[in-house]
Amino acid sequence: MVEPIALATSTPERIDPDPLPDPAASRATIRGIHPDVWAVSVTSLFSDWSYEMILPVLPFFLIFSLGATPFLVGLIDGAAQFAQSGIQTVAGERWARGADRKQRGSLGYLTTTVSHGLLAVAAIWPEVLVLRVSAWLGRGSRQPVKKAIVANATSHATQGVAFGLEQALDSVGAVLGTLTAIALLLAGGIQEFRTIFAVSVIPGFVAVIVLLVFVKDRAARAGPASQRPPAVRWREFPRTFRLFLIAEIVFGLGYFSILLALLRVGENLLPSSGGSLLAVVVASLLLYLLYNLIFTGISYPAGRWTDRFHGVGLVAVSFALFALVDVLLIGNGGLLGGILAFAVAGVQVGIQGVTESAWIAREMPGELAGPAFGWLGTVQGVAVLVGSLVVGGLWTYVSAPLAFGVSAVFSVAGAALLIPLLFPGSRARNGSSPAA
Repeated sequence: MVEPIALATSTPERIDPDPLPDPAASRATIRGIHPDVWAVSVTSLFSDWSYEMILPVLPFFLIFSLGATPFLVGLIDGAAQFAQSGIQTVAGERWARGADRKQRGSLGYLTTTVSHGLLAVAAIWPEVLVLRVSAWLGRGSRQPVKKAIVANATSHATQGVAFGLEQALDSVGAVLGTLTAIALLLAGGIQEFRTIFAVSVIPGFVAVIVLLVFVKDRAARAGPASQRPPAVRWREFPRTFRLFLIAEIVFGLGYFSILLALLRVGENLLPSSGGSLLAVVVASLLLYLLYNLIFTGISYPAGRWTDRFHGVGLVAVSFALFALVDVLLIGNGGLLGGILAFAVAGVQVGIQGVTESAWIAREMPGELAGPAFGWLGTVQGVAVLVGSLVVGGLWTYVSAPLAFGVSAVFSVAGAALLIPLLFPGSRARNGSSPAA
C-alpha cells in the first residue's frame, strides 16, 4: 500500500520543514476532514451551481432556439469533453505539482464562468461550440489541481471519504443550479434561456473567491519549475493502471453526455405535453434534478464503500449501470421510463467519479498520482468525443434505439475488462517497478 499522496514532491535538497499533518489526528480538521478538503468542496459547490444552471437547458436552447440536431448537440459536448481532457494532461503533469497551483486552479474556474456567461449573446451554434470548448478548457485545467490538493490533504485511510465529500458538495451545487434554472423558466417562460446564462456568473465568481481565500495548500511547497520532474510516459505507470485506462477507453467509446439523455426523454414526453415546449423543458429539468439528488446522496457513501472494498470493482459496477441506462432509453417509456433512467444514471455517476479518484489516489506511487489523474482525463475525453459522435450520429441519421444499444455494448465490455484487476494476482504481477 502506498503512503499518503504527495504530488508536490520535494527534491533531496529541499525538504518541507512543515509536513502536512495526519488529517485524522489534526486539531484543525472539521469532523476528521482537513480544512483544505472542505474549502475545495465548497468551491466545487459554487462552481457546479454556476454551470449546472446552463448544462440541462443547453440542449433545448440548441434545438429550439438555434435549430441544431442531436448530432450537433453530441458534437458540441463531445468537443468540450475532449478539450477538457486534453488540457488535463498538462495540468496533471505541471500545474497539479506546482507551488502556485491554487492560483492556476482559480484561473480555470474563472475561464469556465466567463465563457458560460457569454452564451447569453450566442446567436449561432458554432459560437456555442467555441464557448463550451473554452469553458471546459478551464474546467480541465483545474480538475487535476483540485484532486491533487484533496489527495495531499488526506491520509491514505480516508481518501475515499475526502473525495466522496468533495463530490457530494459538488453535486449539491448541481441541485442548486438546476433549481435556479427551473425557477427562472417558470418565472419568465421558455425565452429565459439567455437570462439563465447571464445569472450563472454569480456563483461562478463566488467559487473563485472561496478557492483563493480559504485553500491554504501547504503541501504544494515544490521547488522551482526547473526542478520539476519530466512528463510521465505510458510505460512508467504500473501495469494495473494501464489496464484500467484501456477499460476506461472502451467504456468511453459508448459513453454519451447526459444532455443527450435529456433530449431523448424530452422527445418521448413531447407528444403527451400537448406540444408545450416549456412543459417538456421543465419536466426534463425535474428529471435532471432527480439525477443530481441521487448523485448527491450516493457520493459520500460511495467514498466509504471504496475505502472498505476493492474500489475498481465498484468502477466496474458503475460501467454496468450505464448499460442499464441505455436499455431504459432505448424504448419510449414516457415519464416512468425517464424517471428510472435518470435515477439509475444518478447512482452510476455518483459511484464512478468517487471510486475512480480514490482508486488512483490509493494505487499510484506518490508523484505519479497527479499525472495519473491527467492521463485518466485525457483518455476519457478522447473516447467520449468519439462516443458522443457515434451516439449522436446514429440517433440523427439512423435511430435512437440503435444508438443507445451500441452504447450498452461498449459499457458492458468496459466493465468486463476491469474484472482481472479484482484478483490479487494481477496486483502481485504489477511488481515493484512502475514499468512492470
